[in-house]
Amino acid sequence: MSKQTRQFDEEYDVAVIGAGIGGLTCAAYLAKKGKKVKVFEQHSVPGGCCTSFSRKGFKFDAGVLHLTGGKESGAFQRVLSALEIEDEFKFKEQFQRFIFPGLTLDSSRAVEDFPRKLKELFPRESEGITNLFDIIKSIYEDIKKLPTLSPLLAKYRERSFQELVDEHIKDAKLKALVNANWHLWYPPWNNSAIDYAALMVTEQLRGYFYPLGGIQAVPDTLVRVLKSYGGEIEYRTFVDRIILEKGKAAGIETRKGKQVRAAQVVSNIAARATFLNLVGEENLPEDFVKTLNRLEISLSSFYVYLGVDIDPRTTGVDAPETIVYETYDNTEEWNRLLEGELAIPCFGISIPTLVDPGLAPPGKHVMIIMTMAPYYLAGKSWREEKGRFARKLIAKAEKLIPGLSQHIVVQDAATPLTYERYTLNTMGAAMGWAFSPQMFMKRLEQKTPIPNLYLAGHWTMPGGGVPAVALSGLRAARMILGE
Repeated sequence: MSKQTRQFDEEYDVAVIGAGIGGLTCAAYLAKKGKKVKVFEQHSVPGGCCTSFSRKGFKFDAGVLHLTGGKESGAFQRVLSALEIEDEFKFKEQFQRFIFPGLTLDSSRAVEDFPRKLKELFPRESEGITNLFDIIKSIYEDIKKLPTLSPLLAKYRERSFQELVDEHIKDAKLKALVNANWHLWYPPWNNSAIDYAALMVTEQLRGYFYPLGGIQAVPDTLVRVLKSYGGEIEYRTFVDRIILEKGKAAGIETRKGKQVRAAQVVSNIAARATFLNLVGEENLPEDFVKTLNRLEISLSSFYVYLGVDIDPRTTGVDAPETIVYETYDNTEEWNRLLEGELAIPCFGISIPTLVDPGLAPPGKHVMIIMTMAPYYLAGKSWREEKGRFARKLIAKAEKLIPGLSQHIVVQDAATPLTYERYTLNTMGAAMGWAFSPQMFMKRLEQKTPIPNLYLAGHWTMPGGGVPAVALSGLRAARMILGE
């Protein structure tokens, strides 16, 4: 053994920084293929944004509230198949309900169902609705051919979803309904037309699913797979730097000074932290650093976690997820939010116990109220505003569930700072980079300017959400293996 090798405390084929879904997928697949792999996670549990926690017998999902794709199709299914764990999960299908003043719409897996409902509500706009959804479906098909850019994608690559809608729809209320899917965490005039169109079709085709036992079941299963193939995971371990030798990644060093040699390193943590903190700006091309600092970060979120002793179904709330819009035109609320104010363009109420009663004590329910939130508050601090904002969201939910505030058994809340602390996502970003028109195809690739260093997670292609980040981890693993 050479003197250089002896300075390392441990040695692996691959070291993975961060036990988010992307990192765990990558590590599990590499271990399955015979690689000696170890994951290093700063938290005490795996999963990153995809974790759960318990309070007095109630189990709460911290950030991710559902999956798209389940066991039937899509990106997540491809990952499950690659790991040969299709039967490891038990999923139950669920639906979302959208509530507007005087109007309620339920989601459907029938891809033609949504436009059909819209035509019934707005018969004068039938032709525009047909044309809009034809384009949306064509965009979805063309995305499968990327990086080849079709004429349609070229037309909309720098345009917002609002611009696409405005071409075909005139009625303001109808525009609000079409824009109601909020999962890119931005107002419609800041959402990429292409990314949003793909999201709409994907979620209609794949549907929404919930893993029995809570969202924590997903990372826990990936850890079991990793360990079953001899892979390792170390918790409460903060990685301080990526060791470079002749400009190439050669291992990692922990905050406690342990040095680990690895032929390849995979980072599942925030992109700027990976490069500017762990690699060091001085070791990167100047243009890459400039690009990294220019890329737009997504908004964060605010969650209120409630354990309640009321059955919401007795008040007419029987949807596992309800998205509430108190106005058809929330432009003002979005603008205030983007300026750092605690405005609420819309909010969601998730009740996973309607799908999985085992998440709460008998006769009780888990309820999670959430909305988008800025990291920086204008002239205020989250320490001052956390309690007030939680009460405001509970009051809004109480309009749908009368008496809610009198039936709270357990209460907790999370701000953007909470998410940053537990997941180390820059500014508590919910989706990594933003899905704005300017960011289309700007997400980082799995390969990096540093040889032997790869990326996984929602800061890299193909994007945010559990199926996408799982796919990013699988892609990174296959690149390492040369598949």
